[in-house]
Amino acid sequence: MTERRAFSVAIFVRRTAGPDAGRVLLIKHRRLGTWLPVGGEVEAGETPLEAAQRELLEETGLVGRFPRLLDAVTGSPAGLLAYEEHSAGSKGQHLNFCFVADVDDSPLAACDEYDDHAFVDAAAVRALACPANVRELALRALVGGRHAHVGVARAWLAAFNARNLDALLALYADDAVHVSPKLRDRRPETGGQIVGKAAMGDWWADAFARLPELRYEERRVTAEGASVYLEYARTVPGEAEMLVAERYDIGDDGRIVRSHVFHG
Repeated sequence: MTERRAFSVAIFVRRTAGPDAGRVLLIKHRRLGTWLPVGGEVEAGETPLEAAQRELLEETGLVGRFPRLLDAVTGSPAGLLAYEEHSAGSKGQHLNFCFVADVDDSPLAACDEYDDHAFVDAAAVRALACPANVRELALRALVGGRHAHVGVARAWLAAFNARNLDALLALYADDAVHVSPKLRDRRPETGGQIVGKAAMGDWWADAFARLPELRYEERRVTAEGASVYLEYARTVPGEAEMLVAERYDIGDDGRIVRSHVFHG
């Protein structure tokens, strides 16, 4: 017997206001017993975007704004995050269009499709019991449709510029490695490489003390596989601006296991 196939949609809902601003909605599906985005099958005559708008309203009572995402292909519908295929149990194979929708702080309406819901950030998504594709897509939705590791690089930049050493070190694995030509020049005994949060904390605390007006300005962020590449301008009053590139290798838990700085 031929397996049933159906076009479907999944909507990753992002709050834009209130205490859950910047987080994405996942629901505990009553029948399947796992955490998923809201969604359902495309009805006859509907486009995937029309189905996403309808399913979002039916399952949450919310009217979403479907933004055009970064790096969207010309001609793709607004909010289209990805296309994937998965087994839907007795419903067969779902050919699934995944969307991002932004909503305000309005409460969710009751729905018999799920018995719990949560607006989650990246850390909560990684810890949640859900299918791997849901985790990957939720992480991408949180950073506007781009590769999830882009968010790590931008969090690093924000923590550094805020002089928030705790937030900076929280992005790293305990035994992470950091390589830098500045490190080699100022501390030759390291050979340009340090290992572990204690050593990295000492290095950056020293930089904050020596250069209180040092800032890094993003120029470009790209990601591929388990690595993300951040290009930024190093600015210090009285010094020439210097373009720097840094590569972060990301472990399975989403933390940096190795960072490597490159500049002239």
